[in-house]
Amino acid sequence: MSPVGITLALVAAFAGFFALAWRKLSIVVRLAPEVRWDRPGQRFGHVWRNGFLQSRMIRGDRRPGLMHAALFLGFLALLARKLQLIAIGYDPSFVYPGLAGGLFATFKDAVEVVVLVAVGYAFWRRFVERPRRLEPNREAIVILALIAAIMVTDFAFDGFRFARLAATDPGIAHEAGFSPVGSAIAAWVSGLPPAAIDAGYRVLYWLQMLTVLAFLVILPIGEHFHIVTALPALFFARGEPARRVPAVDLERVMNAADGEEIAVGARTARDLSWKDGLDAFTCTECGRCKDACPTFITGKPLAQKWVHDSIKRHLLEQRDAILAPRPTGAPDPLPALVPDVIGEDTLWACTTCGYCESACPIELEHLPKFYRLRQQRVMMEGAFPHELKGVFDGYESQSNPWALPSDTRGDWARALGVPVVSTPEAMRGYDWLYYVGSAASFDPRGQKIATAFAKVLQHAGVRFAILGAAETSTGECVRRLGNEMLFQALAEPLVANLNGLGIARIVTTDPHAFNALRNEYPALGGRYEVVHHTQLIARLIEEGRLAPLPSAERVVFHDPCYLGRHNGEFDAPRAIVRRVARDAPLAVGLERERAMCCGAGGGRMWLEESIGTRINVARVEQLLDARPGIIGTACPYCAVMLSDGLKALGREDEVRVQDLAELVAAALPSPAPARAA
Repeated sequence: MSPVGITLALVAAFAGFFALAWRKLSIVVRLAPEVRWDRPGQRFGHVWRNGFLQSRMIRGDRRPGLMHAALFLGFLALLARKLQLIAIGYDPSFVYPGLAGGLFATFKDAVEVVVLVAVGYAFWRRFVERPRRLEPNREAIVILALIAAIMVTDFAFDGFRFARLAATDPGIAHEAGFSPVGSAIAAWVSGLPPAAIDAGYRVLYWLQMLTVLAFLVILPIGEHFHIVTALPALFFARGEPARRVPAVDLERVMNAADGEEIAVGARTARDLSWKDGLDAFTCTECGRCKDACPTFITGKPLAQKWVHDSIKRHLLEQRDAILAPRPTGAPDPLPALVPDVIGEDTLWACTTCGYCESACPIELEHLPKFYRLRQQRVMMEGAFPHELKGVFDGYESQSNPWALPSDTRGDWARALGVPVVSTPEAMRGYDWLYYVGSAASFDPRGQKIATAFAKVLQHAGVRFAILGAAETSTGECVRRLGNEMLFQALAEPLVANLNGLGIARIVTTDPHAFNALRNEYPALGGRYEVVHHTQLIARLIEEGRLAPLPSAERVVFHDPCYLGRHNGEFDAPRAIVRRVARDAPLAVGLERERAMCCGAGGGRMWLEESIGTRINVARVEQLLDARPGIIGTACPYCAVMLSDGLKALGREDEVRVQDLAELVAAALPSPAPARAA
């Protein structure tokens, strides 16, 4: 071998790799700052579990996950082999010493066989199985072919190396004895003339090394750059669902001095955070974000992968402008992200269900970016779908999207004798405040859910009260639509009211209010114990305070996104279904973490669907595959959307949509047993 040749090849390859990598990373470091290095111990643990152990990859989709885990772990294991090959370039007789070298030879052969099997399965998926989420991708084919070539040439190189040197070098003879594949190839080629064996040895060495080094140079060019950036992206990941919308400092915005540039949301690429840029360059394009994405499934122009693709291309196209210094006060030359990079239909299609983030094996982020894009469009441009004008006006004037009189919020509860509290002294006589929410206060379908839940609490002897006309909206819907100013205008008086009454514990039938009160209100000074009504009902059943009689038949449960995926509550609703159903709860393919959204979240409840299939219809069709008699849910918005989906399919006479509170209320023995408060 030629030490000069291997040195020049290494220098050229690494120079090419770092030059091409810096072409992307130089953009990342110039984007907006964001603190992502807190909690280092927790972050390293995250990298170990989901990076090195590939737990999220395997859990999400087992067969492709195992395939990728084999490729990833093979890549790590074979780094030691590549170091050995580099050393052989300087000393052809180099082997790892003693037993370690022999065991490594066996391990290497086994790993390379596993990697070849994984590559074979990857080709099978792309050309035979062809799942919808995988798009045609020439780069993926090239990379898989290079990986296969590296494995095959390495086996062949070992065979010629053993045949050439085993007879004269004890170290290599020892290694050959532990290498089943290399030894088999050596036995096969040993009959060739010595000159042919020597030539094969040299050709295969350089073919192996040049393939490896070509692979190294190609990595930064396309999506396989994730081999380099995936572990850092995992380290800097948020590590939890996007339960909170990025806040806007309205006081600073309103009090900005003349000429002071204050960014609200994200208008251009310069407003994206460096983590947004890293995510765009890290996307593996595996397509897992599409499997239960309501917009992708129903033909809307939105998938997390497509968004990352668009941003990645834009960042590279605008690299010079991003890197160029911009004088203070000078206009930003970059084009607006919306609609130039991300279309209006794409921006407003998102239901904020969070499936894409939960499915991504390296936890790339989507929702915070879209929230900030919406903030900029709504608050700075006044550009939003026309249907939202009435919704915003209704929330602003009456604290509900229908603009119904706010003083009628508690009217549904009068016939039930539900107490209304207005003083801290009165609140001390109750254990729970039932935060009803707009849907259960005003919508007829939601009022049925609120009525059923109140009856359940009364049956169990739970001391609870409502705010009645004094209750106002949490504002979570308008916040996710980008109207942060209206959100804060709604949230601040609600926090003041709740704190003034000394509220400690809140239960709600609305998963969206549950998420806001639990995860967003603490930043506004509202710190309460917040539970969802299914959690409280499940607790009451477990304590024996509720004893529903099984009466419902063939129940399939639809997981609300903001209860399940965003807040991790999957078990309490199912515990209730098991108690009220006569038979085993039904299952569908997309449930729990993979449950598809009903289409109401992120403000989509108020927007028409003019592209593709209606999301609620598609979700109902999935649930009907289980042949249910009842579709159970735990959200008033889901109840409306799924009921409308049944009507659209003409199945409303065959299947009912019922909130779990309604199922429990119907299953309770009557009259309620006497119970002390």
